Amino acid sequence: MSGYVWLNGSLLPRSEASVPIDDRGFLHGAACFETLRAFGGSVFRLGRHLDRLEAGLQAMGAEPPPRDVLHAAIAETLEANGLPEARVRLTVSAGRGGARPSLEPAEPLVLVTAQPVPEAVEPARALVARGTRVTADRPLPLAKTVNYLGPLLALEEARRAGLDQALLLDLDGAVVEASTANVFAVLGGEDGKGLLVTPPLEAGALPGVTREAVLECARGLGIETAERRLPLADLLAAREALLTNSIVGVQPLAELRDGERSREFEAPGPVTRALMEAYREVVARECRLAPPA
Repeated sequence: MSGYVWLNGSLLPRSEASVPIDDRGFLHGAACFETLRAFGGSVFRLGRHLDRLEAGLQAMGAEPPPRDVLHAAIAETLEANGLPEARVRLTVSAGRGGARPSLEPAEPLVLVTAQPVPEAVEPARALVARGTRVTADRPLPLAKTVNYLGPLLALEEARRAGLDQALLLDLDGAVVEASTANVFAVLGGEDGKGLLVTPPLEAGALPGVTREAVLECARGLGIETAERRLPLADLLAAREALLTNSIVGVQPLAELRDGERSREFEAPGPVTRALMEAYREVVARECRLAPPA
């Protein structure tokens, strides 16, 4: 893969970038990351992403880099790669450690990469993962850390089944999130709106930046929302379902498979279509783009 990355203050060809073998992100997973979406060279809600990044780093005792440094790093990476439309990953580790594992203060490692985004994203087809569960008491549940093995195992379980996304349950069998997205369901109602439900952060769901924006869009459209427990049976009975993350925005869920059971959804349904349009308008306004056609 060609292109340039920003690593600790310098732009480097991707092939020349390297991470020290004693970096605590590499050795122990002591690092946080954010996946960002650039539109026309402007990252959507960068401030909210940095809020989450800083909170995660501070919770593990690491000092977040200054925001002006991160803003410049992202802008330089986008420019060097010629990618005004991009998927950007910002990774900050707790820095280099000694011979014994510790979280003693150290200079953080900062890495920024940028890649093209897909032209179009198809509706998702998901598997209910049974080999991985989410617990709300896991370390730093509200942080996006590089210790991502659980979601990756769930995603591999889905891919072995021929699907492209995995849904993660808690120990009681309620839906918490997807492997790389937050989950929403449209329950009840025959008025074209219904109740838009997403699992609460207290259940272990990641506080997604796009999740937050979609809840705002729904309220602006007059759609009733609820952040509450979402039993798997409720999701399987939902009128519509959708996933959200920074790269795809709002993605309809077309199929949900749980063992021998399979549920197909209208993808997108009317609520999902309305949220997709409202989200595009918010992105266009905040990133100062031409209004969507």
